[in-house]
Amino acid sequence: MTKLVLRVLASGVALVLVAASCGASTGEGAPAAPAASAAPATQAQAATAAAPAQPQFLVVMGDTIRGNLGLNKTEILTTAPGIHCTQQNRFPQGGRIVWRMKVMDPATGKYMDNKQIASFTITYPDGKTDKLAYGGHGGTKEKPADMLWAVGYTVPNDYPTGLFPVKIVATDLEGRTGTFDQFKVDIAQLTIVPKGMDYPESHEAK
Repeated sequence: MTKLVLRVLASGVALVLVAASCGASTGEGAPAAPAASAAPATQAQAATAAAPAQPQFLVVMGDTIRGNLGLNKTEILTTAPGIHCTQQNRFPQGGRIVWRMKVMDPATGKYMDNKQIASFTITYPDGKTDKLAYGGHGGTKEKPADMLWAVGYTVPNDYPTGLFPVKIVATDLEGRTGTFDQFKVDIAQLTIVPKGMDYPESHEAK
């Protein structure tokens, strides 16, 4: 009787061992302890990984208009047939060219003023440079129509006719730069023409 009890106990222990062995090998037993996970990223690291790279350039845009220097009463009108403050790319010898510019930060999509721009310069064909100034244009002094960067140049009476290439560069306080380039088609570029050839019909009013 004692021997029989011992055999039954021994068989039971063997079955338990086999079951434990099978469970461990097939994954059906108790789940294994999870592997140690990496330390969670800090908020600063997560923000750095999620933030897109900031553009390292500026967007410069603008046009050229005729200043009132050398214009007659009809041409100075700000309504037709006046040509003062109208966009054009042909300027006569003795006339005045005015550049009107804006600078946009591509990271924010907003225009930049004189508190954000470190330098804004124009280089003329002869190598001389000048600075663009920031201020109100149009409207009234108290309520200007727009805020622009501007600079003017009086064409000498004996200046050679032809293309008048300039280089305009803006640099902000962070060192980012932007350049204004004209279209490469000659007829669309800034051009000096003989006096009276820029807008000949208006001179009949003199």
